[in-house]
Amino acid sequence: MEATVWKLGLVLGLASAPLAAWASPKLAIWLRARQHIRPEGPTTHGKKAGTPTMGGLVPLGLVFLSAGIIWAVDGMSRPDFFPLAAMGLGSLVGLVDDLCSQRGRRSTGFFPHQTIFAQLVAAFILVLITLPHPYTVRLPFSELAVSLPAWGWVPLLILAFLGTVNGVNLADGLDGLATGLFLISLLGLLPLSLAFPRLSALSLVALGAGLGFLWANAYPAAVFLGNVGSMGLGGFLFGLAWSTGGVLFLPLTGGVFVLEAISDILQVGSFKLTGTRLFKMSPFHHHLEDVPVPWPHRLKSPNWPEPKVVIRLWVLGAACALLCVLASL
Repeated sequence: MEATVWKLGLVLGLASAPLAAWASPKLAIWLRARQHIRPEGPTTHGKKAGTPTMGGLVPLGLVFLSAGIIWAVDGMSRPDFFPLAAMGLGSLVGLVDDLCSQRGRRSTGFFPHQTIFAQLVAAFILVLITLPHPYTVRLPFSELAVSLPAWGWVPLLILAFLGTVNGVNLADGLDGLATGLFLISLLGLLPLSLAFPRLSALSLVALGAGLGFLWANAYPAAVFLGNVGSMGLGGFLFGLAWSTGGVLFLPLTGGVFVLEAISDILQVGSFKLTGTRLFKMSPFHHHLEDVPVPWPHRLKSPNWPEPKVVIRLWVLGAACALLCVLASL
């Protein structure tokens, strides 16, 4: 039966790829959702204004639909449900943010504190879904696993959910960057999911849907994920790691997402403490871009064109995913 579920997941993933490539831009156009560029962002990104966005609804919808098919064939258990719950809650926060952005015709919908509050509410819902069970977490680079009581795993769940969702969202600033890094990170987690056939099948579906979206999202992008897409994909990545006991593997396979988040924190800290920016612009991918800025910054930029930044961060992400695979052996 396990082989049947894996094959079903592979078939659904392969079917999802062309559907996502075709339907993502069409849905975004139908929704009349257009990208608004933040004034303080890279000046070279003005040409991206007006690009259809919120196309991430399509790959997320395909994952939900495929999950229903898989469960109709093989049933459902709590670990199978959790990644979809995390993806759904993450995407819901992103959807409301996107709708506020579209209504206000600005680059952001929520203020940062509102985003964090909404994500905390989503994380607490995930805590309620998990209670009252203890959580067994696997340690990287070993075969050891530790059972955590509620006071140990509740803060871990909240921190990991917020970190993953925001990490993927921060990386969604260049054409194809966040989508490609999500796919690479997902591959890094696949060995952990092999013991869970239905989760493996869901991962294959997410890979297919993500690859299809990347077809339309690659430079120059015909459609963007939107916050609904990036936060939804981040939620799925977190949910898969949590359900397999591999939440501590997330910083390994998602190393570039960690880098993006840390660069934002360091940028703000450097400016507030010294009055000078550490990077040309944050998150880190903007520092690497060939973008002129009038202000001083401490670290020199390589000034790469956008496609080179994306490819090289994909390469770095692949190295992180391989490290995660090594840690799981």
